[in-house]
Amino acid sequence: MIDSNLMIIKMGGSVVTFKDKPLTPNIEAIKAIARILLDLRKRIKILLVHGGGSFGHYWSVKYDMHTKPSPYSDEGVAVVHESMIKLNHIIIDEFIKLGLKPYSFHPSSFMSNGYADLNKVKELVDITTGNELIPITFGDVIHIKDNNFSILSGDTIMSILATNLHPRYCIFTTNVDGLYGDLDKKDLVPRIFLNNEVVELFDSKSQSSNNLEASTSKYDVTGGMKRKISEAVPIARSGCPVYLVNGLRPERILDIFNDRDCVGTCIMSKSTNQSIR
Repeated sequence: MIDSNLMIIKMGGSVVTFKDKPLTPNIEAIKAIARILLDLRKRIKILLVHGGGSFGHYWSVKYDMHTKPSPYSDEGVAVVHESMIKLNHIIIDEFIKLGLKPYSFHPSSFMSNGYADLNKVKELVDITTGNELIPITFGDVIHIKDNNFSILSGDTIMSILATNLHPRYCIFTTNVDGLYGDLDKKDLVPRIFLNNEVVELFDSKSQSSNNLEASTSKYDVTGGMKRKISEAVPIARSGCPVYLVNGLRPERILDIFNDRDCVGTCIMSKSTNQSIR
């Protein structure tokens, strides 16, 4: 059952940081999103996830750490984890300055041995009940088992949260307008309809998902837009439409909430009708 009073938003690393400038937050972008959330939180419960951008991704590359569990170096685990906490603190601080009430929680609070604790996941919505709090978590390095650690991406967290909490809206923000069939021609794919495990691309000259292109960064070890699509598919199949929009134009989040035409990509089942152009 869809929770009509819940929105889950991923603030992409390419939005909250300058991904090609190591350890550099995009303060203005963070503030712009915060101003949108000030309005939204009065009308709907919100859960936030943010990526690592030029913080976590940067150090993950330096220490050759990936999503595959492995006994990575102790120093790498410590540095990547610390960098994500630092970015989270920067975002939290800016939110509080603008009047939001963020509540930060580490992904290890709902993950155990690499698997989500569904009871813990469902408790996250309770945090937002009867108050103005906005729970916010982030991609990070997590302990799996024994001496094995893994990078848990913010995109994967989005899939975990959305497929179990069934929000009304699930929004991934990036530094581009959405998914492109032809990046050079700015051929935006407004809709991807799912039906019997077949992905059909509409309003695009590209007829195969293998031809889809998106912006990339040398620091993005979790797969950029490709991973977002792979994580979005099970969310859409669970009944919740997934939106890919430009987080540097955060007013588009409001457009989605207000059911206005919005520049972006929507991944949904055929029975869903959404205003994306």
